[in-house]
Amino acid sequence: MTPYERLMAEAIPTGRFGRSDVDSQARKTPAATSTPEQQAARRAVLEEAQHGWRLPDERSQRNRERTAERKRAARPRHLRVVPDPNDTRAA
Repeated sequence: MTPYERLMAEAIPTGRFGRSDVDSQARKTPAATSTPEQQAARRAVLEEAQHGWRLPDERSQRNRERTAERKRAARPRHLRVVPDPNDTRAA
């Protein structure tokens, strides 16, 4: 079966591309539960990673926007007006 035929074999796209459901049965087993000690350790790691993090304030946001605008303005333009060498009118 060609890849195109496998893709078209799906009435509703499931991402299996024509394969059977057999391999998906193994994934339906529940995940192992973690102990309260493991949960506490993960929570401590998460809290440590988040320590000192805060949402950006309005001033920081304005500074980022201003910097982005300056970068856009400093970029060379890819289209330029070139004077016509055959133009006889005064500038």
